[in-house]
Order: sequence, then C-alpha cells, then structure tokens
Amino acid sequence: MTTLDVNHNLARLAAAADAYRRACGRRGRLRRRLAEALEVAARGVWHVWRNRRYLTLLKLANMAVINIQCKLRTERVVGLPYRMKIEPTNICNTKCQLCPTGLGYKGRAKGSMSFDTFRGLVNQVRRYVYTLDLSMWGDPLIVPDIYRMVRYAHDRGIWTYLSSNLHAFKPEKQAESLVRSGLDMLTCSLHGASQETYEHYQPGKKLDASIKKIRAIQAAKQRLSSSTPTIQLNFVVTRHNEHEIPTFRKLADELGCKPVFSSPSLNVRFLDRDRDLVSLSIEGDTLEKKLQDHLDHWLPEDEQYVIEPYRLLREGKPYEGEQFNGTKIMDCDWPWKDSVINHDGSVVACCGVFEAAHDIGNAFERPFHEIWNSRSYRMARRSFKRKVDADDQQNNPCRTCPGFMV
Repeated sequence: MTTLDVNHNLARLAAAADAYRRACGRRGRLRRRLAEALEVAARGVWHVWRNRRYLTLLKLANMAVINIQCKLRTERVVGLPYRMKIEPTNICNTKCQLCPTGLGYKGRAKGSMSFDTFRGLVNQVRRYVYTLDLSMWGDPLIVPDIYRMVRYAHDRGIWTYLSSNLHAFKPEKQAESLVRSGLDMLTCSLHGASQETYEHYQPGKKLDASIKKIRAIQAAKQRLSSSTPTIQLNFVVTRHNEHEIPTFRKLADELGCKPVFSSPSLNVRFLDRDRDLVSLSIEGDTLEKKLQDHLDHWLPEDEQYVIEPYRLLREGKPYEGEQFNGTKIMDCDWPWKDSVINHDGSVVACCGVFEAAHDIGNAFERPFHEIWNSRSYRMARRSFKRKVDADDQQNNPCRTCPGFMV
C-alpha cells in the first residue's frame, strides 16, 4: 500500500466517523459520547499520519495541552494555537454571491502582505503551528510572492494549505511553481458542475477555464513526480446547485480530485448594513421578510447541509444575541486551537470575522503570544462558559455568537 493510499484510507475513516457522529444526533448520551470519541480518535490518527513529517515533540505536546484546555474551556491558554490563518491579501477578483468581499462590503482597507512581513510572522509561531492556511477574505494567488511564502513555511516544518478560485492563476507560467512550492493541499472553489450553476455563484466566470487549470496542475505534478498538492474541489451546497452533487462527484473523480461538500454561510449579519457596513435601520416585518427571502433563495432543501442557526432563523428565532453569552448551540474551538492574522497584522478570533471593529490586537505592533492571552482574547473564550460583563463586550464577536458566525 502506498503512502497516498494510507492517507486516503485514513481520511475516509475520519469522514466515516464524522458521519456516524452526525447520524447519532441526540440518540442517547452514551451513544453520542462514543461517536464523538471515535471521531476524535479517527481524526487524530489521520492528522498525525498526514502531518508526520511536520510534527515535533513540542508540537505534539502543545496540541495535547491545547485540546485539554479547549475541552475545559479555560480562559488563559498555555501554549499557542496549532492551526493558523495568515492572510496574504484581502483583494479578490471574483464576485462570489455569498462572500462579503465578493459583494463589495468594505470590512477593512484593501492590501497585501509583503514576503518579509510574512516571514517574520511565521518565525514567531513556527515552533508551535503545524498547519498554516494562506487564505482568508481575498484570493491568495493574486499575490506575486505566494509561492515563495508557501515555500518558506514548508521549509520551516509547517503543513501548508490555500484556497483559490484560480482566476488569477496562469498555468503556463505558474503550474510548476505551485507544485515546487511544497504546498500540501489546494482547494479550488467551483460550487457547480455546469456553467449555469458555476456562474450563478461566480458571475461572469467560466467553469471550463478553471477545469483546464486544474488539469494543468495535475499534469505538472505528474511531470515533477510529486504527490502534492492534494487538490480538493469545493462545492458549497445551495438551493441552486444541490441537484448537481452526483455530477460534481463524477467531475472530481475525473480530475483526480477530492470533492468537498459544505454547508453555506449566508452572512445574514450584513442584511441590515450598506456596503460601508453602516446600519440601514431596517426593522420589524421588513427585515424579517428580507431575511426569509435570503434563506429561501440560498438554503438547500437537503437538511444535512443546513446548520442549526439557519434552522432557528427559519422558525423566526434570533441568530445572535445575549442568549449566547455564556453558552453556544454549536461547538466551536477557534479561540483555543486556531487564530487569524490578516494582511494588515490585525488578529481576529475566527475566520468569520470581517469587520475591523472586532480586531483583538495587531501582530505588527505586539508579539503574537502577548495578544493570544490578552484580555480581549480571554473574554472571547469566557463567553463559551459564562457571561461576559458589559465592560468586556467591546470587540468581542464571540459574546453574541451561537458558535458559528452567521
């Protein structure tokens, strides 16, 4: 059995354990606990195997301590996050219809991170971080130094990942550069198996062009005898594309890629805002109708792809508020296991934070380890176990979040 076969089989095992956990639902506490334990064990084995060349005793010890503290919901954390996002840019060339960047919301000034700045950040966290995602609110392949950034992180023992729509990618010049960079995994955002559905989410773009680029990357991997990057094809399931799930599986198989089907994030928190994120003061029935129309337009009929907060919204229940200050309806581990550094150095609690008003600190001004246990970060963690006082509500999006930023 080849190394690739082992990885695929372990990934399937982890996915099966996750499916079993979800199938158990609320069917008895003992059965649910067993399913959760099986999923944790399966994912742990897979991640250790997948990242075996990047793991050190220090990283393993850090992961173990962080996982225990996450389970206990401690406010102060010993160690550093073992998964991170460092955003090369928040500039994008696509108008994705469920993304605040694509829809033109002005969360923070547009810009890109320099290689030297990126290098300094990686040097701060490389002893602890074992997976690094170079994606956030922009398309990373727009940045000229992206392959150099990936290579730098790779050479310092960090598993690397990025997600792209591929529209800025030039296969003739960059396919081999991408492979040689050492990137471990690439997710290509497609969200459709036909031009009609693809263009519904990414207006004005061509599916055939993206498929051609994926084939070019696979050909470059073959020429260079490289098993990486593993390529995933992302398919956010909505009402407009769910009928194409079987066709998308076949497309992924034909391209030698793994299909990934995910629940949509509808970003309903922006429905009462203009493009400058200023409140439109829409109230009562008008806002409720706008919300329900948005849900009806995008949410798939297949309930397995509809997360709990959106189910509550369809019933007319609030999607955020004080009822989530001290408790959550969805399990979130971001404040313990992950962190995000945006292109401008701002540190935020999770990948859903778009507004500068929710920044916890800035890694260009203070060492990251100081920000990690700052009062703002500790109050974000506190909101998972007990109420955060009014004095600590500022720049704390976790306080009113149900566990998923909707």
